Amino acid sequence: MQGKLHKRLMGFIMVLVAGMFANAASAQRINMIDIIGNIDSVSAAFTKSGLKVIAKNNDDYRLVGKMAGENIELRFYFTPISRVVFKGIVITQKAYAADSVHAEYLMRITKISKRYIIPETLILSDGSRVGFSSKLPAEVAANPTAVAIETMVNATNIPSSVQKIAWENMTYFTNLKLYCAKLSDGKIATEYVVKDNEVKYNNEKAMLPGGGKDELGF
Repeated sequence: MQGKLHKRLMGFIMVLVAGMFANAASAQRINMIDIIGNIDSVSAAFTKSGLKVIAKNNDDYRLVGKMAGENIELRFYFTPISRVVFKGIVITQKAYAADSVHAEYLMRITKISKRYIIPETLILSDGSRVGFSSKLPAEVAANPTAVAIETMVNATNIPSSVQKIAWENMTYFTNLKLYCAKLSDGKIATEYVVKDNEVKYNNEKAMLPGGGKDELGF
């Protein structure tokens, strides 16, 4: 009896661990395409899906095309020595009008939250940071799992002064940071950062003449 119980327990643990690894792997994808790897192989996978490379620079590759039914620009940033991708940024080609960009932005925040988890941080236009949960009504914060994501995002009354929303320490997607930002030209950018490759980027950058940490992207 104990032997059977032990086998069942071990089986459950293996399934749980496998699920966590699967989640971690799938999180490091854009439009279900893996972004872990060398910049040439990663960009090739996206050109195969229909995107077109329009520029190859020392720090980034830029592609354009249609993704999930929307015209976008996709920028990949990579490490200078090993040339592995550490960041991907999806930018809408459409620039939204000032009176509609915030509503579109909130819809994207809701979509990302459904895919991953509720946001952690609101970053205002002056650079200050506010915890997402601190903006929730007490009754929602007390039992967030009982509330639909749409309701939760709307309940925070996210002000239009919010320029970027961050998911930086997710429970299951431990090797990923996510940001969604409103750009000054009315476009919306979603940024995917692979944490361990970002560390590799900083280490490799520091090894180069005149190197050191550098901030890329938005």
